[in-house]
Amino acid sequence: MYIEAKEALGAELNFKHPSVLAVSGAKGSGKTTLLAALIPVLKSRGLKVGVIRQADLPAADPDTARLRSAGAEGVAVFSAGQYLLTEEFRLNEQDLLALFERHSYDLVLLEGFNDSGWPKIEVIRKAVGTESVAFQPLAVAGDVPGADFSLDEPAALADWIENQLPAL
Repeated sequence: MYIEAKEALGAELNFKHPSVLAVSGAKGSGKTTLLAALIPVLKSRGLKVGVIRQADLPAADPDTARLRSAGAEGVAVFSAGQYLLTEEFRLNEQDLLALFERHSYDLVLLEGFNDSGWPKIEVIRKAVGTESVAFQPLAVAGDVPGADFSLDEPAALADWIENQLPAL
């Protein structure tokens, strides 16, 4: 019953479904560095871009960690129009994508998600290892032979993303 009501509300509100692309790779391969170079290029093209990272959550500060340890189930920290809410409950990227949907994002980049079925590019660098760790990447960005994109060519990668995701 709840799922049907949620779907009906979503249809009624006519949320924009963002395109989704994972940027996968081994730990230390340069996923964050690539995203940090790619996002300004995509934004300059008029796209509203969000990121969902797969990572361990550090405490926002020692006081937040202390309050969580004391038993607070949620702690929100805010300043100058930004907030961070830490809660412990089960969710997946679909739940987080719904948040981006409500705010009309054009593209959500998933950092990590090596084993997911999401369309993805994989970052591979010789210094970290030349073996693929991602499930069925569509392209490779890196400094290895056969890479589709160099890590220092975010505009070429942005062109490819726009061609691969026609809803953008």
